[in-house]
Amino acid sequence: MPQPGLLAPTDTGLATQYAAYANPQWVRLLNLLQMNVRYERCLGAELFTTGGRTILDFLSGYCVHNAGHNHPDIVAALTRELESYGPAMLQSHVPELAGELAQRLCRLAGGRLTKVSFCSSGSEGVEAAIKFSRAYTGGAECCTLKAHSTA
Repeated sequence: MPQPGLLAPTDTGLATQYAAYANPQWVRLLNLLQMNVRYERCLGAELFTTGGRTILDFLSGYCVHNAGHNHPDIVAALTRELESYGPAMLQSHVPELAGELAQRLCRLAGGRLTKVSFCSSGSEGVEAAIKFSRAYTGGAECCTLKAHSTA
């Protein structure tokens, strides 16, 4: 039983299914932290639970949180794009919107930036940065840092 004022975990068939087939430790952690709740809707920094509670989301990171949940301008842009019925991902055509975005990023960055590399994860971004650094310097090695113990 949760303490007064805290949210009770939601043990739905979906949570049980997730625990059985994906990550039981994640479900256990969310239950322990009393964060395993269902949301009716999320807008900006507010998460509205099906139980009528409002939770403020202070998590930073994961690109979605830069603009908040379901930012109206982002929802509108995504809706326009989806309603255009264009290709979701084809490597056999030139993606016009990506070209527009690349040009805008180069312009906003200033300096000598003339190219953009699009990545879908942080690890891809790091890999691209290492490859670009090697290509620019002509070197095969990469600078690394090693922590030294002061004990």
